[in-house]
Amino acid sequence: MQRFIHVFTILSVLLLAACGVDDARVKDPVKLSQINTELGVAYMNQGDYNTAMDKLQKAVSMDPSNHLAYSSIALLHARLGQNEDAERNFKRAIEIEPKDSDIHNNYGAFLCKQKRYKDAEQQFKDAIDNPLYRTPEYAYLNAGICAQDPDEQEKFFRAALRLNPKFAAGLFQMAEFSFQKERYLSARAYLSRYHEVVKPTAASLWLSIQTERKLGDAIAARGQAQQLKTQFPDSEETRLLLESNIK
Repeated sequence: MQRFIHVFTILSVLLLAACGVDDARVKDPVKLSQINTELGVAYMNQGDYNTAMDKLQKAVSMDPSNHLAYSSIALLHARLGQNEDAERNFKRAIEIEPKDSDIHNNYGAFLCKQKRYKDAEQQFKDAIDNPLYRTPEYAYLNAGICAQDPDEQEKFFRAALRLNPKFAAGLFQMAEFSFQKERYLSARAYLSRYHEVVKPTAASLWLSIQTERKLGDAIAARGQAQQLKTQFPDSEETRLLLESNIK
């Protein structure tokens, strides 16, 4: 399953949320806006969308030039399926800070979900073209997920891994891509690299099982199947495994 990667250019969210910052102790409206943006993102990630929106709207009222607040509001609207509001806030964030590549990346992912592929490609390109972008592999990965041509997909995924050979999301995408192209040895190699970087997930174990079955290694497939059932008994992947064993 392909998932876009969104990036927040906010660093101290968890600390601030845990400390329960008191607005009354801070007088600088710009600082208050930053604090409310960070809290808004924290609440959004916890699924408390009402409180998140309240904090983020408070942030832009305190500092109308806070592009991160607008970008976060855009992501929240996108989660809520409010696409027109999301796009308006993405555009406002970029208008304020056109060189923030994370916002271009996030906006590109949003546009791709709307099947506006050319517009999305331009946003990913704007992100990647910034020489100061610290994590261009994210934009390359999202560009690959969005690309409609398999050759383009592979080009972008490989570009992401050239920049960061231990980029877990990129390794998994290339494993999936290789499996779909029936390059099973390549899929196995990418999965091996993926599991060297992060712990196995239900998705990666299920892909590994399918890959080993295609390669005819029943012992490896059984071992990974046992691991999937033990570590992720309630996952969709375990359900698919059990169904495949019946057939």
